[in-house]
This record gives sequence, C-alpha cells and structure tokens, in this order.
Amino acid sequence: MVQPSRQAKRDQFLNSYFGADATIQLQALPADASFRKYYRVVGAKTPLMLMEDPPDRPPVPPYVMVEPFRDVAEHLRRLGLNAPKIHAEDMRNGLLLLDDFGEDTYTRLLNNGESAKPLYELAIDVLVHLHNHPDRQFVGVAAYDNKTLIDETMLLLDWYIPAMTGRTVSESARQSYVKAWEQILTQLPEDQKTLVLRDYHVDNLMMVRGQSGLDKCGLLDFQDARIGPMAYDVMSLLEDARRHVPENMYDHLLYSKYLPAIKGLNQQSFMRSFYILAAQRHAKVLGIFVRLYKRDEKDRYLRFLPHVHKLFTRALDQSELKPLRDWFEAEKIDIQKCPDPEQIKGIQQ
Repeated sequence: MVQPSRQAKRDQFLNSYFGADATIQLQALPADASFRKYYRVVGAKTPLMLMEDPPDRPPVPPYVMVEPFRDVAEHLRRLGLNAPKIHAEDMRNGLLLLDDFGEDTYTRLLNNGESAKPLYELAIDVLVHLHNHPDRQFVGVAAYDNKTLIDETMLLLDWYIPAMTGRTVSESARQSYVKAWEQILTQLPEDQKTLVLRDYHVDNLMMVRGQSGLDKCGLLDFQDARIGPMAYDVMSLLEDARRHVPENMYDHLLYSKYLPAIKGLNQQSFMRSFYILAAQRHAKVLGIFVRLYKRDEKDRYLRFLPHVHKLFTRALDQSELKPLRDWFEAEKIDIQKCPDPEQIKGIQQ
C-alpha cells in the first residue's frame, strides 16, 4: 500500500481545518539549522503558520517534536507570555497550525537599524516575568541535568577539537574531560530552577505588531525546553553565538535590568552559574557549527566560529572553569588560539 506523501498529509490537515473548498496556499519559509519546516498560510482570515516536523525525518527522535512545542507553548501562554496559539494539530504526522507573528524577527529589525536597547530590554523583561512566576516549572519537560549538559559539551571533542587540531581525542582524554565537567557542574545552584527555553536569542524573538507590554515579544523555537538554571537563557541572549552584544548594553541588561528584578536571588551563585553555562553552551555550539559544515555542508556557520571561540575562552578565564583549563593544558591544546575558518575547511578528520 502506497503511503500518502508529506504534501498529501499537509493538504489533508489543512482541508480538515479550513474545508476542502478553501483557497489556501502554503509559502515555504527559508530553512534553518534544524529539520523542522515552516510554511506561511496564504489565504487564511487570520495570520497562520504551518509547522512540520514529521516523525520519519532523520534523525528520528523518540517523539514527534511538535508535541513538546505544543506543550511548552501552552504553558508559556498560561504564564502570560506570547507564544504562538495552537489552532489545530496532527501529532501523528508532526503538523501544527499556529499563530503567524509576521516578519519582524529581532534579527531582521536589528539588521535594518532598529534601536537595540528597547528590543533587548523587552527580552529581559520576558525572562524576569518567567523567572519570578511561581508556576514557571509546572510543565512536563525533562530536567536539564548534569548528564545532559555534559553530553552536549562532547560536541566540542567530536567535531571542534578535531577540526581545530587535525587529531581526534583519545578515550582516556574523553574520560578526564567528563570528570572535569562533573567537578565544574557541582557548583550550579539548586535553588534557581525554571523553564529554560534553551535557544533564547534574537533569531527566535519577534516584535509582534499590534500588541503591548510583554505580548510585543513573540517567542519561538522552544520545543527543546527543559527545567534548569535561570542563568541559561539570560546568558543565551547576552552571549549570542551569531551576534555581538556591546559591553555597555550587556552590563546594563544583566546588572541593571535583570539581577535587581529577580526576587530573592543570590546574585553571586547566579553569576557562577552564568559563567559555567556560558562555557558549556559555547563548547556545544562550537561543535554544532563545525558539524553543520562537515556533515550537513552548511559552511555559512563557520563564519561565526571566531566570535563563539572568543566567548568560550572568555568564560574559561573564570575561576569556576579551572578544571577545564587544566584539561586543555594536560592535552596540550592551545585553546586560546582560534583556528581560521579556512583552516578548518582544509583539515580532514
């Protein structure tokens, strides 16, 4: 028996919502680093978007990724934040029909000369609201536990270090690397847990026209959310892998806007967490960007490596990261030296 094509499944889903006689068309949006696809629905009475993350796409996850997107979106909306409303769903085929927030991503606005300060301040206000909310953790997502954090940092060993040095990392070195991270992660505070969106940066934030207050900030790309440290999303916004945040803006947002606004926050332990998670995320992203080039032939991500490398080594300078500095020294890896993207293209693993 011939299985329906993805196009047929999309058509059937839309027909079930709009009716078979509706003149609905789909406009595919440019792809990003993920396997998800988005289509703007043309002809609907209200702005809508079709999200597709089919269960048969590689690599196959243990669940269809639209399910956690739906659950987290509904949770965020319950908390008073502007995640897309889900209008229809087909979990079996990985389809969601949701609000279309328009074209005004923070990235596009900033690239077009929009003033950065109000945009970033609104993004911080969203995190303050989330992190002060008593129900912030009450959603069925997994914990951002130490094993997950360490597993993500292994991307540095699997992809970036070989691309940087031309050699693989030995098994004994991998084991000592894990031990270094285990020692580092014991310093994370246990009393600063929240829903962590994980990719909270300007590519996934939108200015929603016609809205006011926190609703002006539309939230996207949170299907990988977990319960973890408050510092993670703040760090993700301020230490963006693809965009430099000026130091005066960085300090204003962190020290003047965010930290004083969180009730009962131990700021010293928060900043310790901030530095640790910065090193963790940048290690992961360095590996991901090289993997996107090597495995997926997306060489545009190589141009971000010098910026992310600088953020990574800056985090390493903090005292909390000494076990990792010691590991690089023991393995005779000069992590302060950033490889040129063209050099990475010339190194064969």
